[in-house]
Formats: sequence, C-alpha cells, structure tokens
Amino acid sequence: MSEERNGEIHIDDEKASGGSKEGVVRWVLLISLLAAIIILSVIWMTGALTQGDTEEEATVVYSEE
Repeated sequence: MSEERNGEIHIDDEKASGGSKEGVVRWVLLISLLAAIIILSVIWMTGALTQGDTEEEATVVYSEE
C-alpha cells in the first residue's frame, strides 16, 4: 500500500517492484543446479563403469617399461 507522510509518498517494496518477494526464483535455481549436478554425475559414472577394454587402452597413461 502507498501512504503519504510529511508530503512524501511511501510505497511498500512489493508494490514498487511490481512483483511478489516469495523467493521462488532462488528455489528454482537451486533445484535445477542440484538436478544438473546429479544427472551429469550419473552420466559420468555409468560411462566409466561401462567402459570396455578398448576404451581403457586409450586412457592409459604412458609408462616406460
């Protein structure tokens, strides 16, 4: 609500910003970040677990024998 005090108009934060201050965007960002981390971790781990002998040879570090 807006009110007038000492010749000045005072408007509350929610009315001045034109939206609500519920923090929904913060929750959406947090949940989507966690979902992305979990999904990418699952993809990475399943790829590492299903790696065959041929792929394993390509990732071996050179060692002098």
